Amino acid sequence: MSEAPYGYHIVNGEMVAHPFESKIVRIANGLAQIGLDSEDVQSLLNEFKVPSRGKDYNYDIDGNLHKIYVAGVKVLIDQIQEKIESEIVYLPGDKEKTQPIVSVISLADIFNRFRGSDEIL
Repeated sequence: MSEAPYGYHIVNGEMVAHPFESKIVRIANGLAQIGLDSEDVQSLLNEFKVPSRGKDYNYDIDGNLHKIYVAGVKVLIDQIQEKIESEIVYLPGDKEKTQPIVSVISLADIFNRFRGSDEIL
């Protein structure tokens, strides 16, 4: 065992959790659990200047923890908003001046429900 995986280090020949790196691993896992992919997680860690292995372990990770998670949730909300906007159907005309009428998913559900039925829309 020449080098321990990130989040661990070798002490007296045994692999033990690294006090700083293990916090970063927990943050990365937490951000992944809310739905962010590895690129988004890495981008957030870079944005908050979280040091990589062997760098400044004096970084105040506890003081930035809340900010990192809030930024992660904002990224996720933006991604959800983009997804919703890409699936919205607007009345013809200027979409800035009209309200969405129905999402594409809902529209497909409506048509499937009434297909082959005597029910009227």
